[in-house]
Amino acid sequence: MSEQTAERTRGSGADADAEAVTDVTNTSTGPLKDESAGDSSRSYFSVRALIVAFVAIGGGMTLGSLVPVLPFTAFAGIPVGAFLHGLLDRERRYAETAVAGGLLAGLSIITSLLPQLLAGLNGTRLFAIAAATGMILGLVGHYFGRDLRDGLTRDL
Repeated sequence: MSEQTAERTRGSGADADAEAVTDVTNTSTGPLKDESAGDSSRSYFSVRALIVAFVAIGGGMTLGSLVPVLPFTAFAGIPVGAFLHGLLDRERRYAETAVAGGLLAGLSIITSLLPQLLAGLNGTRLFAIAAATGMILGLVGHYFGRDLRDGLTRDL
């Protein structure tokens, strides 16, 4: 690559100087990057990961609700779905998993108690308690999924 730089600088005029400077920046390492700025391109919240978390936790809740006799078994599916999401995703997605777990748990309680809510029961507290429970269950499941992934991918 230094041979190409030397050939370009032998030319005459301002155009040759501009080409030499361009060629120097595009040698073996490519364009220069500002390392002092840190990794500012990282997103802290991903809509795509949120959708994946909704699908994973929703699938876990669906499987959990198939248990016929026990009440609130759908809530047991939240950590299962979050565990799978944490196990299969390359990055940590705690925020997305917490949002998905909280919203799905809150909506699950609201839809299961819909007749009582229509009769006059205030569902705000129920939604808040279910959402907080779903967030905690989602975070715990995601944490253990990430922990297992870390253990499986770590060099011995």
